[in-house]
Amino acid sequence: MHLLLRDGNGFEIRRDPHAPDAAVTLPISCAHKQRNAQLSYSNWKQFVEGKRLKNKNVDRALLDSWQRCKDMAVDPAPRSCWDFLPMNQLEQFTTTLEKICGEVESTAYEVIKGKGLLMTIVNADARVARTCGDMDVLREADKLNFGPGANWSESCVGTNAIGTALATGRPMQVFASEHFCESHHSWNCTAAPILDPRGNVWGCFDVSGPTSSDHSGAMDLVLHAARALEQNLSRLYCSELEGQMASLFSSMFNSVMTGVLFLNKSGRITSANNTAELLLCRPGGALRGRKAEELFDMGPYLAQAKNASLCEPVIVKCLVNPGLYIRVMPTFSASGAWLDTIVTVSETQRSRQFTTGPAASPRKPAEPEEVKGFEHVLHGSSAMRQVIRQAANAARTPSTILLTGESGTGKELFARGIHQAGPRAKQPFVAVNCGAFSEELVQSELFGYREGAFTGAVKRGRVGKFQKADKGVLFLDEISEMPMSQQVNLLRALEERAVVPVGGTSPLPVDVKILAATNKNLRELVDQGRFREDLYYRLNVVTIAIPPLRERGNDVTLLAEYHLRRLCDSFGIPCPAIAAETRELLAGHEWPGNVRELINCLEYAANNLTGDLLLPEHLPHYLLERTSGKAVSGNGHAKGKGFLLKQREANAIREALDFHDGNISKTAKALGIGRNTLYAKMERYHIEG
Repeated sequence: MHLLLRDGNGFEIRRDPHAPDAAVTLPISCAHKQRNAQLSYSNWKQFVEGKRLKNKNVDRALLDSWQRCKDMAVDPAPRSCWDFLPMNQLEQFTTTLEKICGEVESTAYEVIKGKGLLMTIVNADARVARTCGDMDVLREADKLNFGPGANWSESCVGTNAIGTALATGRPMQVFASEHFCESHHSWNCTAAPILDPRGNVWGCFDVSGPTSSDHSGAMDLVLHAARALEQNLSRLYCSELEGQMASLFSSMFNSVMTGVLFLNKSGRITSANNTAELLLCRPGGALRGRKAEELFDMGPYLAQAKNASLCEPVIVKCLVNPGLYIRVMPTFSASGAWLDTIVTVSETQRSRQFTTGPAASPRKPAEPEEVKGFEHVLHGSSAMRQVIRQAANAARTPSTILLTGESGTGKELFARGIHQAGPRAKQPFVAVNCGAFSEELVQSELFGYREGAFTGAVKRGRVGKFQKADKGVLFLDEISEMPMSQQVNLLRALEERAVVPVGGTSPLPVDVKILAATNKNLRELVDQGRFREDLYYRLNVVTIAIPPLRERGNDVTLLAEYHLRRLCDSFGIPCPAIAAETRELLAGHEWPGNVRELINCLEYAANNLTGDLLLPEHLPHYLLERTSGKAVSGNGHAKGKGFLLKQREANAIREALDFHDGNISKTAKALGIGRNTLYAKMERYHIEG
């Protein structure tokens, strides 16, 4: 931020953002300048004619500006502005300006009213965004093309208070013949740059008028106005940042796989994430306001918490579900005062005793629990079970959900499950592929259109997807593929919960729960400028990451058996058993195409069956070649390198788990993999806990 001070003589000085160690005294008074008008004209004429200045007492900033204009080949002859930009291209700036300038503009206008002046606000590129003043002065300004969208930089109209203030980052006054272009010699102007919270020039506030007008208070006015706009801009920036951080924290808080609760000093629960509610069987915010002692044996914790030096978590017993692992930890201020308490809730940790060696028996997969709406999602792995719980939890509220995951992981399957699991199950489910429409059709498809809105429009118009999904769920698949030009329209519909059909004027209210899905990293697209940041935060309220098939352990075998049986039934052929070596081959493949790739492989195999067993030779050749670097013999048996690699990996996992006393997080970190991946590999190699 800039720094505004006063020197010993009462003059206002300001730090120059381009030279932060230099204090800059403001320009000399208006009256003094007016007395030297004739001298200024003489200096200007000598300079533009390339002669040596006779008077050496010329303001350095003014000479530098004149020199810049000459270097840019600006014509000093009488001229008007010739460079204009359509106002719709200034929409981002004018939208922000509308939020911050109301009271500042009205107050400034009261000061200049009747004095033959006008005030102007421009953006950092010197494009005029707003003008306000006496009518006769506005008409005079029009003769110079001083209007909305005009370029008032030095390169376009020469030395002037706006362009020079933006070029130097300093307040400027340019009177009469101090302007580089002769057509402006009958004007005086005063301007001060407006800095954003990061210290960058954001715009400029200017007061201008004919030389005969009263400019005596112009400098004080532009400085006060610029300061007020900077303060309002900072407040707006902080407000938006607070909203973004709150949304980000909410998303993170509700997406972790550990239950988290916060307690106040009296031991009451002030907040709890979705996982905590699920594990403690208290959904819908029922935990808030309850005493922690109703759920946990807080005695051991309270006995130690009296000591303000306590910093290690205390393990306590859960009264409602003894199988849960509860850790309680206090938080302290810098002075050592006891503040709030954090409670984490997780499923019981695994024992450190593991079965080792080739004789280890396969662990029986846990029976998948029935979750309303997700009965059709076949699974047995803990990774998938946790994601289904989170999705079912988020289905109950109107919050926006962002489904992420690789291609083929079943994002639309989850979207339909969320619809069926929530209170809108009996209302419409409308799916939209955002990558399937051309840029011109996105708006009409989403919001509909009125009769005669464009050539080829259906008579009577058409209802858009938002209205079709009213009271239900709208699924925006491949949201990353939506054209940038249309993202602002989607953002407006999400914020206002209303749509305006193409060719229409009145907004139509809609009540929809939004689900969006992508197989790309939206945060990276935002950083690359390919996706709007404000839309990203609007969509990223509850993020549900669907695990890839390679992290789902024995789900590969489960899915293979189900889809092979389904395919054979539909083909009218006997369903074979899956040979042990085929199961091994399927389990060892990485499945970059996930469930979709698995189904395609099984369909290929079903078309190549020759007996009552599904052998490796029935699978696509690429699968045999890529699976864990295995070489496959003519009779279909995997051998050699692939077997040794898997054996070494299993042994490494067992050793790491034993070294870290069964701590999953530490083991995963030591192996350089994620927790879900570790669980999947333990299931794959039958490592018992």
